[in-house]
Amino acid sequence: MADERHEWFLNQIFRHRAALYRYLRSFTSGTQDIDDLVQETYIRVYALPDYQAVDSPKALLFRIAHNLAVERARRYQSQATDSVGDLDSLSVSSREAPPDEQIDARRRFESFCASVDRLPPLCRRVFVLRKVYRLSHAEISEVLGVAPSTIEKHVAKGLMRCRDYLKERGLLESGDEDVNRRERGPRRVQDGGEGA
Repeated sequence: MADERHEWFLNQIFRHRAALYRYLRSFTSGTQDIDDLVQETYIRVYALPDYQAVDSPKALLFRIAHNLAVERARRYQSQATDSVGDLDSLSVSSREAPPDEQIDARRRFESFCASVDRLPPLCRRVFVLRKVYRLSHAEISEVLGVAPSTIEKHVAKGLMRCRDYLKERGLLESGDEDVNRRERGPRRVQDGGEGA
């Protein structure tokens, strides 16, 4: 009896293999999915208890394959929406800024780097050593061979030029400038006029 079933399967079902593959390509995207669907279809057809009573084996084969493809698509769609819904219920938070803020921060950083690149060479070196590498005035003086008072002037000049560059591009608001002024402390007055 097993030989009879096997013979029926080869002659009535398996011979439509190429047509079944072509048919399933219209329902699925990947070769792996098609292979899985064909295999599952064959298993279901082979397991039919009354296979001899089937009037049109080819029609049955394609109907089972179609139903399996639709069932699989629904399952994948359901899993995709379930996983999105599950994320909301997990109350997962990220320490990272939202993507739009990350993009804005990256744009501001690149603009700041461009403003530093536009500084005169000595001013740029002093500014980077002080503000990026956090070297002291004495260390910068030793590395570059300039007086500490010159270092202070170059740092102030670099800050003002970078501020102006960022303002021109609309990346620095007036509130940002007030914060920077508070961080630097009060301005000094020399000889009755304003100083650096």
